[in-house]
Amino acid sequence: MRYIKLLWFDIRRGLLGKPLLFTIPVVVSLIACFDLANRAEALNMYFNTGFADFIIYIYGGMDIYTPDLGNPFRFLVRWSAVFLSAAFITLNYPYNDMHTYGQQILIRTKGRTEWWLSKCSWNIISVLVYHGMIFLTVISFCIFAELNVTGAVNKELLYTVFQTAAYHMTPGAAVWTFTMPLTPVFVSVGMNLMQMAAALFIKPVFGFLVTVFLMITSAYFTMPCFIGNYAMSMRLDVMITDGVNASAGILISAILAAAAIVIGIIRFNRYDIIS
Repeated sequence: MRYIKLLWFDIRRGLLGKPLLFTIPVVVSLIACFDLANRAEALNMYFNTGFADFIIYIYGGMDIYTPDLGNPFRFLVRWSAVFLSAAFITLNYPYNDMHTYGQQILIRTKGRTEWWLSKCSWNIISVLVYHGMIFLTVISFCIFAELNVTGAVNKELLYTVFQTAAYHMTPGAAVWTFTMPLTPVFVSVGMNLMQMAAALFIKPVFGFLVTVFLMITSAYFTMPCFIGNYAMSMRLDVMITDGVNASAGILISAILAAAAIVIGIIRFNRYDIIS
């Protein structure tokens, strides 16, 4: 019962009281949708574009980067905006609550584990709402633009707009699997929970900088330790050769999330909330 009360408090203050959680994903998604629609129209592929293409475009990231003089690195503005906005919006609430209202609750109830689990649940729900707004925006855009709301993937269009190298292209049609749209969301959950746990050891802003570092370096290095690779739809093995596996990304993200929750419980039960 105490956990439920804490969670409802966090949802009211840390989710419903954060309008950016609802507006930023809508704005980013609409900009991306209009951009891809214009590109598709210029390539005479407008009516062959649909829901899956817009989702992959938003979460696409980039092809595997090969350092070369003829292949300059492109900063991933759209992809970075999606994930780093979610991380930044959820950055300070747990820390601020711990030193204001939450401090009084903790002193009175001594329920540190429940408080931490409530914050973890709030974080997960916030991330799901954030990405849910992206999906709802794309669906609404497709309905309004009279485009298909299916899992059909226009690989020719996506390879063109992402400038995918020919030797990375996979033959045949891309199969829109259940894991494809879920992998970026799982990565976002795992990274946000680890960022929140890191704030028990360092200042929240430094935890955010670690998140920025891991996500940005993921664009350069296709290695499992750089979890941002799994958040790039255009790096999945169904889209390119030698790509990363979506199921593996979900598993790694789940392990990261579980580790963050456990580490947080251990650390927070020894944390000095007064100083």
